[in-house]
Amino acid sequence: MPASRPPRLVGALAGVALVLLLSACHVKVQVDVSVQRDGSGAVTVAVGLDREALARVGDLRGQLHVDDLESAGWTVTGPTATSDGYTWVRASKPFATPSQLGEVMAEVNGPKGMFRDWKVSKSSSPWSTSWTATGTVDLSKGVEALSDPQLDRALGSTGYRGVIDAIEKREGKPIDQMVDVSVSVSVPGASKVYTPSLGAAHPVPVRVTSTKVNALAGITLIAVAVSILAVVLLLLRTRFTHHRH
Repeated sequence: MPASRPPRLVGALAGVALVLLLSACHVKVQVDVSVQRDGSGAVTVAVGLDREALARVGDLRGQLHVDDLESAGWTVTGPTATSDGYTWVRASKPFATPSQLGEVMAEVNGPKGMFRDWKVSKSSSPWSTSWTATGTVDLSKGVEALSDPQLDRALGSTGYRGVIDAIEKREGKPIDQMVDVSVSVSVPGASKVYTPSLGAAHPVPVRVTSTKVNALAGITLIAVAVSILAVVLLLLRTRFTHHRH
């Protein structure tokens, strides 16, 4: 019997994704990747709808179908209204080791989706510890990058492109102007925020790196510097005394 395929986040949140498409007033998609010093961390994906989009949706909570997602280790919270005027649904999943980050990111919308080749590496020496997180955000397919087969089936005979065309006609502007995407990545000592555009011609490479001097190494370097300074001062004093005599 074949192993069951882990649910994809976009598919498991098909209700939210479908709402995004059908209301499409203004939607925010935020992805946060956080790596801790021990190599563990978490991935959080949030979808926010503005007041107009929420008014068109109605009962957002009733449209969420997240049982498979929660069974796969994701924790879903919301809908929650915030002071920025958006109502948010968030899904978060931890990873225990750096090697698991790529697996969690692939669950967002599949290994061929918008997040590819995500890795975390750590290198250590007696003097310092360095962290590097890398990956790719590919939105070259536009808002279709947010789709997956389960969502496509939910759209029925109209099809994905038909829904997008209807939204653009109703709103009088491209769908890319109605969806904001941001990706924040943090490793110990450094963080960056990327804001790729839907339909960008090229994938966006992500790279966040940091280096921290180990505390013992720092103390050792200071001690060495002080010792060198003491020797230099002693030599200068000896030379000055010799010239006086």
